[in-house]
Amino acid sequence: GFIAMHSALGCCVADLCLVPEVDFYFDGPGGIVDHLYERIIENDKAVIVLAEGAGQNLMAEMGAAGEVVKDASGNVLLDDIGPWLCVQLKKRLDDRLEKATPHGDKLYTKYVDPSYMLRGVPPNTADNLYCVQLAHNAVHGAMAGLTSFIVGSVNTRECYVPIELVANKRNVIDVSHQSLWEYVVFATGQPAFQTNEDSRDDKD
Repeated sequence: GFIAMHSALGCCVADLCLVPEVDFYFDGPGGIVDHLYERIIENDKAVIVLAEGAGQNLMAEMGAAGEVVKDASGNVLLDDIGPWLCVQLKKRLDDRLEKATPHGDKLYTKYVDPSYMLRGVPPNTADNLYCVQLAHNAVHGAMAGLTSFIVGSVNTRECYVPIELVANKRNVIDVSHQSLWEYVVFATGQPAFQTNEDSRDDKD
């Protein structure tokens, strides 16, 4: 969800951002249907930034989840929520928009799946410089006899991090304590969908 969260903030045109860490629902007060309806009536459009893996619980509850399929590495392949979400929104918004718009317009959806285009952008000078620094530090660490480590930058300082610390937990958006997600909610005007549960692995 980090790519979707940063994209929603960076583009400044998103009306809704959906990530795996936050469960959402369609209908009723605080649902995404009412929110999108208001945005479409106001702006004649609505932009949704959708993260891979968002809405998996909702798809399962509505009987739209497929069979569990794993890739060659054993990772569970997530259900594709994009096309399914388009169908569900069109089903719920067509009649409302047809009655509310002067020309009886229905919902027209355009779904863009960037896939690996996000990772295919040519590097700039800052990217190249960072890669050189990582490469030099990796060689220095190996020549010093270190093993099972990765190199990275923490608070602008290069450091060596044991692989165990990186691989022992999933990196998730901390929606209860991370102010960046609050910025997304404020910027998009979307419902917060907040709960009282703490999704972090290590609660303090």
